[in-house]
Amino acid sequence: MVGAIFFFLPFGAVALTLSFTARRRFRNGDESGAVRASRWAKRFMILTYVVGVIIYLLIIVSLLALGAFSS
Repeated sequence: MVGAIFFFLPFGAVALTLSFTARRRFRNGDESGAVRASRWAKRFMILTYVVGVIIYLLIIVSLLALGAFSS
């Protein structure tokens, strides 16, 4: 949940939705559907972290290039 909020919210929201779907499917006895939803949730969470780190790095590099941290 923290990664979804602090890194890249659109993909994080999809990952959270898929994780809740996996939990619901498992409770209803659909194990194969739960495993499938869980794998997709994991993929989207990894994508959330990767895209978030890239965005943060681009922001830092842009600020360094503009001289925002120079005194």
